[in-house]
Amino acid sequence: MTQTSEPAVPMPPPPSVPPQGPPDGPRRVRHGLPAAIGVAGSLSAAFAVGQLLFWAEPEVTSPLPWMRVFLLPEPDAFAWTRKLVHASWALAAVLGVLLLLQRRAAARPQATRTLQCGILGALLLPFAVMSLDTLGNAPLTLLICLPTTGAALLCVHRVQLFRRMPGWLLLSGFGWGVLFGGGFGIVMITWFGRYAPGYLLDWQHPRDSIRTLYTLSSLNAGLTAELGKAAGVAVLFLLFRRHFDGVVSGVAIGAAVGLGFNLTETVQYMSRIEPGQQSAQFWIRQVVALMAAHVAFTAVVGAGFGAARALSGRRDRLLVVGGGALAAIGGHFATDTVMPQLGKWEENLFSHDQTLGLLLGVPLTTAITSGAFVAVYVTVLRRGLKAQALGIAQALRAEADSGAGAIDAQETGLLLDPRRRLLLELRVWRRDGTAGLRHLLRLQQAQLDLATQRWHRGGPGADSAVPDDAPLRERVLALKGIPATPVADPAFPPAREALS
Repeated sequence: MTQTSEPAVPMPPPPSVPPQGPPDGPRRVRHGLPAAIGVAGSLSAAFAVGQLLFWAEPEVTSPLPWMRVFLLPEPDAFAWTRKLVHASWALAAVLGVLLLLQRRAAARPQATRTLQCGILGALLLPFAVMSLDTLGNAPLTLLICLPTTGAALLCVHRVQLFRRMPGWLLLSGFGWGVLFGGGFGIVMITWFGRYAPGYLLDWQHPRDSIRTLYTLSSLNAGLTAELGKAAGVAVLFLLFRRHFDGVVSGVAIGAAVGLGFNLTETVQYMSRIEPGQQSAQFWIRQVVALMAAHVAFTAVVGAGFGAARALSGRRDRLLVVGGGALAAIGGHFATDTVMPQLGKWEENLFSHDQTLGLLLGVPLTTAITSGAFVAVYVTVLRRGLKAQALGIAQALRAEADSGAGAIDAQETGLLLDPRRRLLLELRVWRRDGTAGLRHLLRLQQAQLDLATQRWHRGGPGADSAVPDDAPLRERVLALKGIPATPVADPAFPPAREALS
């Protein structure tokens, strides 16, 4: 390849990506553990509201035989959840007192973080009981659903064409959806089924109030399920803010949480709610609606958190996050409300043919109920990838021009082309095996991480959660086997602090 002696002309940065950081310096970001504890506390507060409504419920004395379903004893898993939640409040209170004493004594930050993690775990763990009970009592059903869910989770990971968030973080979001999101939703739906009839049903004319009970049941399901999933996105965002690049990362983590919730709900429907329709439930929830419904709703919530990552105004951040959550709640409520009517319309349309109803009717009703949300998160994802490509391209060129050696001009084009990177990965895998492939992936992700954080430091929403470039650059040079030499970069002075 021939080379010219003419000096390279630096390309101007895209107009949509500001080349300099905010004039007042990066915005200060506090550590996210206290805020995450507040999110977990809100779940406990919702449980406490259900407990109070149950204690104040009017006595159920209906003589009608079919009303006895509301008088059945509570499930064992739910009884254990109640006991553990009450115990968790006591444990969190004790840890809170210890935390207060530690702060007054000016204890080490590590001791403070340990106590805060203990409070967070104490408030969250009880909500995993009902999910574990559902999954543990149907292991074969769980195994049947894992391949489709795993394939969808892999697609969510790969759709991040440039810098990908760590796999453990994506799995953490998935685990939240499986355990805490699913468990919280089951708990609150169970609460509603136990206290709502006493308030809503007219025991002299019960059939006249069934519509009200069903509508409010749909609202309760939409509200609690989406809040439980949104809480997971919020906790991960607060604890691992530096890994959220924008709407792309937000959509990915939201979709992972939704996939976890969908897995727990699928197992519950196949094993307990509709055990005689297992094949139909698998087709509906693990095939047709796998990347719609819960995944779509929570992906919109995640997009709101990702958009907030680049906003500097507190009001703007709360607006986009709250808008995403409200949209998800409304979509879930609307889906549960109109689904019975769509089911009747589907039966009439296909002349009560169950096979045609499953093959054609289910995709049609899914498109009607959550198709708009799928279109929204796909559109947001595409626009986010374009914006990410522009920002990373500018940062890659600036890093290559700095002469530090972490990224050169040839690597810039490769890192910006996902297809070329995939072909290179396949060639390296055939030549060097999995060890060589892992090294290549670590190198490319480290380079993209360096460019992404450099891009964040120059953006209008820059904050102190963006790490310093120097350790990221040293990691790239170490993976390349090049000794690190300090290089002054006039565009970005060294960051004074870096928070994970």
